Formats: sequence, C-alpha cells, structure tokens
Amino acid sequence: MTLSIALRGDTAHHPGNTLPSLRSALRAGADLVKVDLHLTTDGYPVLADERVVAPPGSPPRRVADLSLAELAATREDVERRVPTLMEVLAEHRGGDAPPLLLDAGSPEAALAADALLRERGLADQVLFTGATETLTALRERSSGVPLLLAWDQPGMPPEELTRTLRPAFLGTHFTLLTRDLITEIHRSGYRVTAWTVNEFPEMARLIGMGVDALATERVDDLVSLTSGRELGDAAAAVAT
Repeated sequence: MTLSIALRGDTAHHPGNTLPSLRSALRAGADLVKVDLHLTTDGYPVLADERVVAPPGSPPRRVADLSLAELAATREDVERRVPTLMEVLAEHRGGDAPPLLLDAGSPEAALAADALLRERGLADQVLFTGATETLTALRERSSGVPLLLAWDQPGMPPEELTRTLRPAFLGTHFTLLTRDLITEIHRSGYRVTAWTVNEFPEMARLIGMGVDALATERVDDLVSLTSGRELGDAAAAVAT
C-alpha cells in the first residue's frame, strides 16, 4: 500500500499549517499530514513556517523570536491563525495517535513536541522528520520514536547515519528515485517516501515502482490513486 501525505494540509483550499487545512486534508482521505513545527520563545510548539507575516509595518520575524501571544497577533484572519500542537492533538481524542508527520525546525521543537505527546500517552506513535541533528536528539531520547530521514543526494545515505538513526522511512525528491534504488532501500529494511509529487502521471508511475509513501500539495489527486484503505493503516505502518 502507498500512503498519501498532504504537505501542510489541503493547501489547494486553505492556508497551509492551519486547522482548516489539516481537517480538509483528512476529510479528503490523506493518510498523514506533514506540518512544519517550530517553538515559540516561551516554549510552545506551533504549526507554522519558519517566518510569519508580522503586523503591518513590521518585517517578518522567525517563530523562535516570538511569544505565543505575539504570534497570535500576526494574523487577524481566523482561517490563517497559527495553531499550537496542543490544539491539534485536542482534535484527536480517544487515545489514537493523530495522523501527522511532524517536520521539526529544531531539536528543541522536536523534543518539546515529543514531551507533549508523551504526556498524552502517545509516546513513539507519531512520525517525525527534520534535520539530522533534530532526528539525533529524538533518537537519543527514545529508541522507539519513528523517524523519516530526508536525503537529498543520489543513492543511499551513509550507513553510519542510518545505523545511528534507525529511521522507519527514507525520504527523497522523486526525481532521484529509480527502481534499483527503491529495491536497495527496501532490501536495507526501510520504506521509501517520495516528495513533492504534484503531477498525476508521476504519482501513478511512482506507485507502480513501489514507493511506500508520496507527499503532495494536490491531495485530492493522490487520494484518488491510493484510496480504498482505512486511515488506521497509516498509524499501523508508522508504528511497525
């Protein structure tokens, strides 16, 4: 089965990294929603790009330089409001892990998000990605947290890196993938994620080549190819 990953939610109909965008992507049938995660200066993990639009007359500022209250003031439109990770988790009650791929912008943001998940009984149930140092910090905290190692070079990443991080998925730009490389990644015990795949024929081609997950900004098109499975398959795939 091939998992469908909506990048920042359903960005064709809503601003990315917002609650409406996440809800719409999941209603459309996405298995996972990849969101950008950053830490405010007062310690709140939030869903936002690294830079956000500041109030009129002010230059854009990094999320890490803003408090949660200051961040809230940067967007008056409720549709575009920056949500906290806590708000996102509150939408998924009942003990099930939320169908998220958390792209943490720093080790501190990743560890704060991981701590929040553990407080809610969701330890090692949500997939993380990010820079190597971010994934290393997560792996040092837990041997069980599922990781996606993004690799933007041709071929396999160094064996020492994969041995240290033990990722569940290897992710790369779809143009770097070949049948031989997909076979090699599978033989090494990892699953393959391709990004950013927005053209329908390319989606179909990669699914036929055997990739395990596709990340897209056109979730409706991708789901039309990958539908017919229960969303619970995604959580099971991440946990194994």
